[in-house]
Amino acid sequence: MKRAFLVLALLTLLLTACRAEVRVVLEVTENGSGTLRSDVGVDNELQLLINQLFGADGENIIAELDLGLEGTSETRLEGDLTVYSTEVEFTDVSGIAAASAGNFTEFSLEMTDDGTALEATLDLAGELDLAQFPVDPASIDPANLQATVIVSLPGEATDHNADSVLDDGRFSWIIPLDSELYMFANTEYPKSGFPWWLAGLLALSGGLALAVWLAAVRRDKKTGATRRAAPEPPPVTPPEPAAEPKQTDSPFFDLD
Repeated sequence: MKRAFLVLALLTLLLTACRAEVRVVLEVTENGSGTLRSDVGVDNELQLLINQLFGADGENIIAELDLGLEGTSETRLEGDLTVYSTEVEFTDVSGIAAASAGNFTEFSLEMTDDGTALEATLDLAGELDLAQFPVDPASIDPANLQATVIVSLPGEATDHNADSVLDDGRFSWIIPLDSELYMFANTEYPKSGFPWWLAGLLALSGGLALAVWLAAVRRDKKTGATRRAAPEPPPVTPPEPAAEPKQTDSPFFDLD
């Protein structure tokens, strides 16, 4: 990657109207798998300059600027850029360090149940002596040559030193030509919200229980009214015995 970037920097200085982009793109999923990809994009003017300098091998030279990755290569168009891309797949985070050995001098990615923590160092110049190359970093127009590291991590960003966070949540760092790039980023998995479905279920269960209880109370009241003893009838006063008829003296007999 170091030599590739310096070559592109030199070429963009030779032709100020040309444009090139260099990207290292790391995509990590929640289960630790993902991809590491390098992209080298050149516009038509730079492509023509390379072909003029290197002849028929010019396109192969650009294609071989894989930034130190060994993986699946492809060429595609992005707007006015022809992008030469190399991608490496990994099944867990332990495979990232090996795949990125040509890009990062240090690399650490930890994944926990709460989120992720990335810490890495990229030294573009490394052991190269920049004095050997007619490249003054201050003279390179960022509009002509852009170099970035783009990282996608699962979770929501908490703290980082990225130059920007893209609209899709990815972190983006600008790669300096003449110094190390230290980067870190931490993410946090979103906390699960209050289980309103559980509250609704409990409320429904409570409502059914209350309805059953009210029905039972009403049923007990009806049953109690039916089983209540009838009131005793009022006491009956027996009729008084009729008076015996009074006997009168007979005019025909004198019992005395």
